[in-house]
Amino acid sequence: MLALTPTHGDGSSSNGGRAWRSVVEGRPRSAPVRGALPTVPSCLFVALPLLLLSSHVLAAPPIGKEAHEGTLRMEVGAEVRGTRPIHIGPGVSTTLLFDTDIQQDQVSLEPRAHFARVSTGSSILVLVPSNDLQQGETLTLSVPFKDVGSTLPSRLSLRLVVDSSAVDRQVEIYRRARSAASLREEVQQLRAELERLRQERASLAGEGRGEQTGFRGLLMATTEYPGVLAASPQQHWNCRQPCSLLIKKSASYSSGSRRAVQLWVTTVDKKPWTVGHAVLVDRKGKEWVSLPPAQSGPITAESGATLVVEFDVSNGDLEGYQLKISDVDGARTAQWSGIQFP
Repeated sequence: MLALTPTHGDGSSSNGGRAWRSVVEGRPRSAPVRGALPTVPSCLFVALPLLLLSSHVLAAPPIGKEAHEGTLRMEVGAEVRGTRPIHIGPGVSTTLLFDTDIQQDQVSLEPRAHFARVSTGSSILVLVPSNDLQQGETLTLSVPFKDVGSTLPSRLSLRLVVDSSAVDRQVEIYRRARSAASLREEVQQLRAELERLRQERASLAGEGRGEQTGFRGLLMATTEYPGVLAASPQQHWNCRQPCSLLIKKSASYSSGSRRAVQLWVTTVDKKPWTVGHAVLVDRKGKEWVSLPPAQSGPITAESGATLVVEFDVSNGDLEGYQLKISDVDGARTAQWSGIQFP
């Protein structure tokens, strides 16, 4: 039998208390695994959020399909530096489990008004953000620990980021070294997630989804011109100095409002080149940002690669364009003038 009794931080009962204590009766307790966080009974995960959410759940936005179903584990010991933000969602509960006791009355949330419910226990914290939080909004959580005399951090500061599509429903926070059993469990979960992603990728490939479309897909898949207007430029393309890429061969294509440029290029320096984005500029200075570029492999000085950039252009002109290409870091660029389309 499971009973939920409202308590204050000192353990006394009160109907207005914000903390909840779980009492399991008539069930023998199993020996805890050393170094692992105490597990919360599955029925508690059902009952507690319902008690906390009340009417707020009814108006809560749905969680996206990409929401995290696993457990986020964070190590915050003395030698650990930097942790990723915890993802929260409007009206969706996030439970934090600690391996050491926290000072419940000194837990700080900024701003507190953005949370519909906050419940604490000796080593547990449940957060229910309000429904009016905006996607991408950042909040701050500060949690002090009881054993302040130890060499471990006495207070933990965490960033909470609103991301309805990837909510961390359960977070385990470790100040002490984790046990071998805890690490094995995480490895098993990661392997299962990796296998799921592999199967999903194979399924998408079998359905032809996730592949390049338009000119990019056609030009990356064949060496033949795929039934569209195509031209291997006879004119010289002038590259503004300093020029990071050398063109070995090129071709331009047009079909309706679509324009595409196919380049076989190498780098000028020894640093590999990965394309970030491209811009097509007409004679009047109007710019069109490319669709996601397609690249056959790393571009280096020793081995070139095929690069295809595609644009949806409202301008009917076929001559007098400039092409600007930047690397993924935005540190290097190549800009050509005299671009013509057939």
